[in-house]
Amino acid sequence: MRKFFLLLSAILLLSSNFDFSQRRSSFSFKSHNSFTYKVPKITSHSNSKYEIGGTKYKAGETYKSSGLPKVERSRLAKKEFLKSQGYSKTPSGYEVDHIIPLSKGGQDKPSNMQLLPKEVHKQKTANERKK
Repeated sequence: MRKFFLLLSAILLLSSNFDFSQRRSSFSFKSHNSFTYKVPKITSHSNSKYEIGGTKYKAGETYKSSGLPKVERSRLAKKEFLKSQGYSKTPSGYEVDHIIPLSKGGQDKPSNMQLLPKEVHKQKTANERKK
């Protein structure tokens, strides 16, 4: 019975520190020194982006094939990859391919890129979409 009252009093104490009246899209936590921290909500605006582990994602957008969040392609990563291969731009007849597709959780980093002839890249992409 004593544990029940301790648990109940802890819940009441914690709930008195939350302020849910701000807006539906965020909540505030008030600590004892009256500092308020608002937790942002990621919206589905077309220009909303967020970053996790160096990979930028488009908020509210997912790949149809996997349901994973869409990756915002990095021009800098592609440029860095091409430079590491000795090119300043993509060679004629070739395309930059992600070894592990972005739609399957692959990263948009030079270590996950390779140069493939256009036809091979087209076939590889078609096979990946079937799975």
